[in-house]
Amino acid sequence: MISVCMATYNGGKFIREQLESILSQLSSDAEIVVADDGSTDDTLSVVASLGDSRIRVLPAEKHFGVIYNYERTLQASKGEIIFLADQDDVWLPGKVEKVLAALNDADLVTHDAWMLSPSGASDFTWTRTGKLSDIRTYRSGVVANWWKNSFTGCCMAFRRNVLDKALPFPKNLPMHDQWLGLVAEKYFKVSYVNEPLVEYRQHSSNATHIEKSPAGVLQKIKWRVDLLKAII
Repeated sequence: MISVCMATYNGGKFIREQLESILSQLSSDAEIVVADDGSTDDTLSVVASLGDSRIRVLPAEKHFGVIYNYERTLQASKGEIIFLADQDDVWLPGKVEKVLAALNDADLVTHDAWMLSPSGASDFTWTRTGKLSDIRTYRSGVVANWWKNSFTGCCMAFRRNVLDKALPFPKNLPMHDQWLGLVAEKYFKVSYVNEPLVEYRQHSSNATHIEKSPAGVLQKIKWRVDLLKAII
C-alpha cells in the first residue's frame, strides 16, 4: 500500500492540480493523508470538492509549522511505501512507477525536479527555469548531509522501516526532509533517480528556500548541533 503524505496551509490556489496529478497515478487501495495546519483560505473545501475516498484529512489541532505538521501526517499514514508531497507542485506522469522501481533496491529514493517560476507578475502561467540538481545536487553520506542538506521532501519516497526509525521527530529540526534523509543515510540504503519527476513551484510562500536560506549564521550552527546530537 502507498501513502502520500501532504502538509497543507493556505494552498488553495494550487492544490487541486497537485492532487489530481497524484491521484491519477495511485491504485484504489492507496491513500493521501492531508494534515492541515489551520488554513484560512479555501484549501480544505477544494480538497473536499474532489470527492475522492482515497484522501484522508487531518483537521488542524493547533499551528504546528511545516516540520511537525508533516510529522503528524506521517504518523497517521498506513502504507508500506510513503511519498512526501508538497501542496503546490505537480507530479509528472510516471513518477510513482519509476520511484517504486527504484525502491526495489533501496529504502529511500530521491529524484530530480523541474523548477517552476511565474512567467509574469501573476501566478497563472509558469515556466520551467532549470533543474533542482542545478542548485541542489544530491550527495550521499551522513556527514555531507549533516553539513549541507541535499534532500528535498517533494522528491522523496521511502519504506516504512525508515519512517519507524525517524519517528518521533527530534525537537528543533531545521527541516523534516533533512532528518529523514540523514536517518536513511545512516541506517539504510539510499538511491538517486537522475530524472525530474515533479514540477516544483518556487514562489514567495514556499516553506523551503532552495537557493539561500534566510536563517542567520548562529541559527545554522544551532541546527547542526541539534542534528548531530539527534543522529548520534
